[in-house]
Amino acid sequence: MTDCIELSAQLGRAMAGSPQAVALRAAREALNSQPEVIKTLEEYQEQAEKVTRLEQEQKPVEVEDKHKLQELNNRLVGSEVFKKFTAAQVEYVDLMRKVNDVIRRELAETEK
Repeated sequence: MTDCIELSAQLGRAMAGSPQAVALRAAREALNSQPEVIKTLEEYQEQAEKVTRLEQEQKPVEVEDKHKLQELNNRLVGSEVFKKFTAAQVEYVDLMRKVNDVIRRELAETEK
């Protein structure tokens, strides 16, 4: 078991040092240095939660709420720093998915 723990620690270090993780950290720092983009992102998340909650409660979603959500989305996708952050996130998540797929494939024999 100690070998498995050590190997998982090595994997964790390798993942943390991967180009995808490095790019994600840099993109996150760039995003965090833009308070107006962070504020827009927070407003977007709040508005999206409001719309989702109304839909789940089968309550009407006002046109104003939909327009506000769209306007916030447009501001985000118009931000270069947000686009870079999102692209870095996608690359990192893709790497994580590939690693998980390999682990699952290797464990498949055990789970039969």
